[in-house]
Amino acid sequence: MQATERVLRTLVDAALEGRRAWANVGDLAWEAGVGEKLAYKALAKPASIGAITKHAGGGFSVTDPERALMLLSVRRTHTSARLTTLEAAQALVAGLDAYAWGGTRAASHHLPNGSAIADHAPAIVYVPEGTSLTELPPGTEAAVHPADARSLDVWADGYTSKAQTYADLFAQPGWQSSEFRRALWREWFTADDWAQAEVAHA
Repeated sequence: MQATERVLRTLVDAALEGRRAWANVGDLAWEAGVGEKLAYKALAKPASIGAITKHAGGGFSVTDPERALMLLSVRRTHTSARLTTLEAAQALVAGLDAYAWGGTRAASHHLPNGSAIADHAPAIVYVPEGTSLTELPPGTEAAVHPADARSLDVWADGYTSKAQTYADLFAQPGWQSSEFRRALWREWFTADDWAQAEVAHA
């Protein structure tokens, strides 16, 4: 996973949990597990479209989480994944200390009442970098991605974070992934962001 994706993911995940203000870029870089120069570079595009606003006294705030999430989503691909069967993917993670399910399964986890969508898209699962995938049989039911240890530590509940889940669904074809992605969007962005801000400060 590229450094820019990790910065944007950290930024959006924090915003979706209500933490929008950052004292400095160094704090974001540390939390994302990247160098400060890389974090500055990753924030250039969000700043240019108004997704973040820099403070005169230092630091910055996320002013439009949705647009920041879109920047992450358009960068996401599944080209690095190893495709296999669902049974093989389940057997693989059963022997690992750390892993995280993504895609529609993570979306169902993040939706307040699960989901009424009947079918899942092909599974997405993240495993530690260096895990041998050579013995996995070919298939189309699961995409296995390598993930850095820091990401897996953050995803300690066994599912990818909100931002990662949405971005993965955005990059995955099929009606199931689209329906789950839209359900997440309705949960997070149905009300205009400025309207939510007004309610919070009323």
